[in-house]
Amino acid sequence: MKKFLLKAIAVSFTSSLFAQNDKPNVLFIAIDDMRPELNCYGESQIISPNMDRLANEGITFTRAYCQQALCGPSRLSLMTGMHPDGIGNYGMNSSNKIEWRDYRPGVTSLPEQFRNNGYYAEGFGKIYDNRLGIDEGYSWDKFTQGWKGAYSSPRAQEILATADSLIAIGEEPDIIRPAVDFWDTTDETYTDGSNTKLAVEFLQNYIKDEPFFLAVGFSKPHLPFVAPKKYWDLYDRNSIKLPQYANVAPGFTEYTLSPYKEIESYISRSIIDEDKTKELRHGYYACISYVDAQIGKILQALEDKGELQNTIIVLWGDHGFKLGDFGEWAKATNLEIDTRVPFIIRFPKKSMAGTKIATPIELTDIMPTLCDFANIETPSNAEGKSLLPLLCDQNAELRPFALTQYPRNGMAYSIRTQKWRYTEYVDKNTFETREQELYLIRDEILMEEENVEDLYPEEVARLSKMLHDYLETAPRWDGPAIPY
Repeated sequence: MKKFLLKAIAVSFTSSLFAQNDKPNVLFIAIDDMRPELNCYGESQIISPNMDRLANEGITFTRAYCQQALCGPSRLSLMTGMHPDGIGNYGMNSSNKIEWRDYRPGVTSLPEQFRNNGYYAEGFGKIYDNRLGIDEGYSWDKFTQGWKGAYSSPRAQEILATADSLIAIGEEPDIIRPAVDFWDTTDETYTDGSNTKLAVEFLQNYIKDEPFFLAVGFSKPHLPFVAPKKYWDLYDRNSIKLPQYANVAPGFTEYTLSPYKEIESYISRSIIDEDKTKELRHGYYACISYVDAQIGKILQALEDKGELQNTIIVLWGDHGFKLGDFGEWAKATNLEIDTRVPFIIRFPKKSMAGTKIATPIELTDIMPTLCDFANIETPSNAEGKSLLPLLCDQNAELRPFALTQYPRNGMAYSIRTQKWRYTEYVDKNTFETREQELYLIRDEILMEEENVEDLYPEEVARLSKMLHDYLETAPRWDGPAIPY
């Protein structure tokens, strides 16, 4: 009955947006490592007029969470609508690239379901993490990765050559490869600009009768923080703020932070002082402005084609990233800064324009939501929830919590309610509790300030029961995990 009611609401909602019998196009925008710190999220440091425009014309979900703060598992989870336990994937490996479809042949992906229902699906850039495969032929009619390499400037090439020379004589360079770089060049010199050009050409030349599912995945602002010089010039480095919480919070356990120190594959941590922190943050901000400009070009092409008012636009990030927060330069934890992501939907006719929804949601919710709005059956493997109830009533209870997990001390599960973040480290086989953390998350901070598990034992017991009740019935892949 509930499913029938949701479908009726979807039909009613979409009929007010599209002409009868029309199927909406989908523009699906993915951004790597981007924290939700845009103007539309109440921040002011980053210059991103095009993403802010999307938010002003659409719906911004201010408490959206990934299901694992690592590129491959997060993206595969979103694209299949399944939690990492459900799909059985927790990592990826550059030296062991695979095709996830070979291990999960019966799973239906989001674009695959749209293809099954009369859509033409084409993608550019980074949607899946290619170390887990790009799923061409299933998810896509055509897919172009378009990778052009991380570095193009003469300065970057010189730094790389110097590092190679030092390594060759047994010395350890402070800079293994540039963590930041800029060059006075065109947007198309780098991968994201080049793929944007291809996406714009796709829109300009699209003449098929089928509606399209166009996916564009941006590789920035992932390390290295490299962008054309004009985007660096948008910022005054002296005005860039240092991390508010640069030290480990009281009560962090030995498992809270990750042993994965991403920055150390670029530069030595020993050279990261306040000036270097500002330089790195400067590069990160420049990369976001670079990506924002590319999004503006795609939106303009969509408008020029006359398809803006017949297209659902979805913008999402795969996870966050610590920019010196808690002394770290990486993701790969269950902390708020790594798991909270940007998520914006713009409907045709600017329906619900400027709406902000603060209910905790998951990226797994994207699949059923888009299927509902396109009047397509949601694949049976999807674990997410349609966001339709929240669009009808922003106070509706979609789920008791948003779930994130990460392999650590067994498996670390973290649940985010409106008020609390509770993390529990459990044995992967018996679910026996090994360690617990509880954080009261203030709306104005959205960071873990102190582990207060000892101060709120009743809350710990309540949330632990909620988690274990879920784990007892949650889908788990019955067989080996996808290798990595």
